[in-house]
Amino acid sequence: MTPTSGLHRKVAKFAAEEVLAEMDEAGVDAALIHPPAGWDPDSNALAIEAVRKYPDRFAIMGNFPLENPDNRKLIHGWRQQSGMMGLRWPLLLEAHQKWLYDGSLDWLWPAAEQEGLPLAMMGGLFLPKFREIAERHPGLKMILDHCGLNRHGRRCRGVRPSR
Repeated sequence: MTPTSGLHRKVAKFAAEEVLAEMDEAGVDAALIHPPAGWDPDSNALAIEAVRKYPDRFAIMGNFPLENPDNRKLIHGWRQQSGMMGLRWPLLLEAHQKWLYDGSLDWLWPAAEQEGLPLAMMGGLFLPKFREIAERHPGLKMILDHCGLNRHGRRCRGVRPSR
């Protein structure tokens, strides 16, 4: 398990059955999982297994390592995986956010748009870029995670403080 951002419940293992017990206790019928690849590189596979076992209770906003160019081909047919609803990368780390500005992710937006894949990000950390992507790709369904919450206390990249 790799280090986390410090903003999440950290456990070494959290089985689908444990999640279901908590959901049942809270009266939650179903959940959309977004696997935390940042600290558990196997989380996408675990989410897929949870959907396979409990298709009426779980769906997924999945992911794959963006830094591997060979993974770009995974976009085509992504939703054919059981329970897969779209893609999610939080882009919380500054190194990952640089990809938004250096062209590393320029392939992603049109590919997701063409496949009809909703794409979720912690866009509150980079709202001007989030807007720019949305304007450039009007057919791309974008999800602004956590209602744009920026709980890191950082200014959004590209935003000047008001005076």
